[in-house]
Parts: sequence; structure tokens; C-alpha cells
Amino acid sequence: MHHVIQLQPQSYRFVDKGLFGDFFAAYVDDLVSGHYDVYDNIISMLPNRGPHTGTSISRGIRTTVSVMFCPDETPSFRVYRYQVSFEVLDFAELGYASAQLKSRHWLIRYQNQRYTQSSGHGVVGEFPVLSEASPYYRYCSRMTDDETEDMIIVAFEGHFTMVPGTLDEPAGPEFALAVPYIEVPIPLEIV
Repeated sequence: MHHVIQLQPQSYRFVDKGLFGDFFAAYVDDLVSGHYDVYDNIISMLPNRGPHTGTSISRGIRTTVSVMFCPDETPSFRVYRYQVSFEVLDFAELGYASAQLKSRHWLIRYQNQRYTQSSGHGVVGEFPVLSEASPYYRYCSRMTDDETEDMIIVAFEGHFTMVPGTLDEPAGPEFALAVPYIEVPIPLEIV
């Protein structure tokens, strides 16, 4: 009988994920149920629901955010990858034929009770338009903290500002898509 384990870098700790057969069956069930997405024949390890995810629905648009820790990406700071997806569920509730993302705002919380804010135009250099022809958009990015113990990221939240129509031809007043409070997974080696 073989177990699947997840090693924690730098600490020599591990997490027992159970027997391989049980682990693999649960993993396949998660794929089939949509817990993880497959894009271009690649499985995204950022989950769509469960711990370290948050979902909100506003103006007929579902916004889903998930985050994971990425061990050993760089020795000078910790890296957290996150995925954001937008999906128009109801164009009647949206009230417009399209909406374009204008900006983002993040509130990043640290273990020492401090926080930072980060705002900017677009996401990953893009200003996606959600429309009936293209009702879904997903992007991945990352955030980092330094290796000091008092600046460990523990949670984040925020919002995206949308413009009905397009940025060049607005069809109504701007509105916000909320990102609820999401706890960030803290690796065992820094706990």
C-alpha cells in the first residue's frame, strides 16, 4: 500500500494525502465535478470552490477567486498564485449587452495586523469585455511577501470596477464586482 505525501520545502514536514488509490479517485471526482478546471489540456491546480476560494455574484456576473502557495519559486520571498474568473450568468440582470473591466483594487492583510492596498488599471495588461459572444474571462497572477516573519500574507479581498458597454463607449454608470475576504494558505514550514 502506497501513500501520497506532500512535502513541505525547507521543513522536512509532510502531509499524508492518503492511499494512492483513494487520493486518485478523489482527484478524478474533483475534476469531473468541476472543482478544478482543464484549459488547453492542462489541469489548473487552483480550485473553483472550497478553502482558499471566494465567490460573489453582482449584476448577474459571478466572480470567483482562488489562491495557493507556490513553494520554492524563489528563495527571497514567498509566492502566492491566484486565479480570478468572471462569468456573466444573467444578461438581463446585468442590464447591458456588455461590460468591460476598468480597474482592480486589492486589500492585502498580513499576519502582523498590517495591510497594504494595491490598485491598477486592467488585469495582467488586459481590459476584458464580457459579452454574449464572450461571457467568460479568466486570468492568473501572483502576489508576494518577503521572508520576514511579521509580513506573512494571511488574507486578501477587494473589488473590480466595471464599465457597462466599453471603456470607449460607456453605456451607463460604473459598478463594482466584490471579491470577498479570502484566507491565504500558510505553508507548514512557516507556521
